[in-house]
Amino acid sequence: NFISIIGRGAFSKVWKVEYKQTKAYFALKEMSKVKIIDKSNIKNIKNERNLLSKLNHPFIVNMHFSFQNNNFLYLVIDLLTGGDLRYHFYYKKFFSEVQTKFFLSCVILGLEYCHSNLIIHHDIKPENIILDEHGYAHIADFGIAKMQQPNNAKETSGTLGYMAPEVLFEKDHTTIADYFSLGVICYEFMNGEKPYKGKKS
Repeated sequence: NFISIIGRGAFSKVWKVEYKQTKAYFALKEMSKVKIIDKSNIKNIKNERNLLSKLNHPFIVNMHFSFQNNNFLYLVIDLLTGGDLRYHFYYKKFFSEVQTKFFLSCVILGLEYCHSNLIIHHDIKPENIILDEHGYAHIADFGIAKMQQPNNAKETSGTLGYMAPEVLFEKDHTTIADYFSLGVICYEFMNGEKPYKGKKS
């Protein structure tokens, strides 16, 4: 059962839905095939679906089902209603040390699980950390995540300002790159701004 739209993206809508058999609530990401092709995003969408099908952890946004019809692709994922950390940071301006430690602890547990499966997220930032109804943080958006490879210097996707130097300068990198991004977030949350400024931040 489609209940209401809870988000929109460049080529997608996110619905709150009810699974009829169990009456459980989920988020359903509805993605237009035409828009995915127009924006040359086929590879990222397939990649996200394939990675999420292998993962299941309390501190990531898990996928439960995936399917398609002639016009749309669908991912059925955890419904998290607490908003993303960018939203909360925008209104609070900064977090206390205790709050920052709590959010980052959740993210670290999620990252340790991903890294144990040799997956580098590549885009850890406040927008991709979503809170549930109890305030626990979950890692979202695995669209540019990749399996760790020995020669990955050309995998430079990510968000400038949170990107590790070895990724930015097209060097081979490991799961450590995700922890650099987490360090930037830690500084930003407690100081109200990123640790550096410039055209690339």
